[in-house]
Amino acid sequence: MATKASEKPEGSANRQSHGRAALLASIARSSRLTPTYLMLVALATALAHVGLLMDSPPVIIGAMLISPLLGPIMGFGFGVAIFELALLRRAAKALGAGMVLAVVIAIVLTWLSPIQDVTPSILARVRPNLLDLLVAVFGGIAGAYATVRREAISLVGVAIATALVPPLAVVGFSIATLRFDYAWGALLLFITNATAIALMATVTARLRGFGTQLSPRQSWAQTIGIFATLVALAIPLGLRLAANVTEARAQSAITRQLQELAGSGARIDRLDTNLAVTPAQIDAVVMAPRYNEGLQDRFADRVEGLLGREVNVRLVQIRSGTPEAEDARRALEDAIATERTRKEEVTRLRATLARLVEGDSGSVMVDAERRSARVFSAGPLPPATLPALEIAFPGWSISWSEATPPMPASTAAAP
Repeated sequence: MATKASEKPEGSANRQSHGRAALLASIARSSRLTPTYLMLVALATALAHVGLLMDSPPVIIGAMLISPLLGPIMGFGFGVAIFELALLRRAAKALGAGMVLAVVIAIVLTWLSPIQDVTPSILARVRPNLLDLLVAVFGGIAGAYATVRREAISLVGVAIATALVPPLAVVGFSIATLRFDYAWGALLLFITNATAIALMATVTARLRGFGTQLSPRQSWAQTIGIFATLVALAIPLGLRLAANVTEARAQSAITRQLQELAGSGARIDRLDTNLAVTPAQIDAVVMAPRYNEGLQDRFADRVEGLLGREVNVRLVQIRSGTPEAEDARRALEDAIATERTRKEEVTRLRATLARLVEGDSGSVMVDAERRSARVFSAGPLPPATLPALEIAFPGWSISWSEATPPMPASTAAAP
């Protein structure tokens, strides 16, 4: 009896050891750089790119579900847990190749696409904050646990919650359209998600019995490295979150100030703020039973005192309860939408022309008022270039010159 009792724990330990070995072999296979993996990265990126330009959440979620990058990230996390250099190199190679391929495909698709407008889905991935890190941490724990338990259905939720391919598609889109601040924001989101998932995979793997052969010194190095990496990510993301909170509070205070000045009988129909530019821009529509003399100037003074800097205010008062009021409100909305579209069109035109001269924005002049543009190039452009540009930008007159630009791009007519 004693012999059988002693054999049972030993048999259980052997089964656990074989189970861990089989799991590591499976993780190593999913971390390989193979043609199938690269094809899935390419398809996921193309799907995500289309979804971002269409502003279609279902299409973007479809790209998330493919999730080819989750395998190498998990492999990296488990490689750190057991200090397996071969697995680390394999996972890093696959992840690096996937990242580069995704960005390159997104750049090419953006160049080929007639649509290069920034959509809300793109904007949602260029301003990560501390909350995104928390989502990645919780998602990484869930993903590692699902990997250990061999529960593939749980990995679907992790792939959706911790998006990996869509941020890389935004990086490629931003580089192709010369929006490098957007590219950095989307890259930071990807780094946050990938790093948090990998580190939480390391922690979960250690708690599940992987890496027991490591020395106390190696375990301490792991712990310190994980903590330091998370802190390094949390600092910029925390600052971004604080800035978002400050902006939200400022917008709330601006709304209160306008409502107080307009009076209790008035209603704020529209209030658009852009505090990121200098001077800050505020567009407002107030519906009131009577005209409030000097409201715009008083409101501008209040906001400048609140923000401590210069503000441009465009405030329209509309008498409520009349058909003219509704017509005026619609006309203002149309004017704001038209102005926004015009600015986006000028931005896209500048970016397109800058690519013709290899990113030299000083060789591009755009006159938004006359809807004309000129490219200064050392040699003639291909014959079909200008007609194609005028088709892509109807109503614009586009020309080229071999002469030196008469003024820097910064002094040219602004949109």
